[in-house]
Amino acid sequence: MEFAIISDIHDRVDRLNQCLNILTERGIDTIVFCGDFCSPFVIKVLGESGKTIHAVFGNNDGDRFHILNQAQNYPNIRLYGEYIGDTDNILTLDGVKIGVTHYPFYAQTMVKTGWYDAVFFGHTHKQHKQKYGKALFMNPGEIAGVLNNPSFAIYDTVYQTSEFIELE
Repeated sequence: MEFAIISDIHDRVDRLNQCLNILTERGIDTIVFCGDFCSPFVIKVLGESGKTIHAVFGNNDGDRFHILNQAQNYPNIRLYGEYIGDTDNILTLDGVKIGVTHYPFYAQTMVKTGWYDAVFFGHTHKQHKQKYGKALFMNPGEIAGVLNNPSFAIYDTVYQTSEFIELE
């Protein structure tokens, strides 16, 4: 199984749609989102994509009340709050145990627990990939293209490999 990791949309629906089109072409129907939708209207785009979305809030999600209300309209979106991954709430996709947060500091703490096969985070807008013990520690970059070239990542659960995908 392959799934996508995205972060930091910052209302850039045009680039989000590019990402969604690539995922559809590749037959990928699950997305792990590391925060910063920014505005509630982004939820509609994600919800109508039909893809399964596992999401956390970021620091620029100013109207969390309306974002959460919008997300409740779409059964394919699960919004976990600040993070995914305490001992009662580890996301498992095709046998891979995943932790997710927006913040690098929390992600560093999570990966050190040894509970996860992969920990994903955003916030810095920079692609980052390293192994920490047995776990992948990864930032997919940013969809928005505010500070760096827009990008996201794809993770393959069978081979436990990942790749960055650049957007235009």
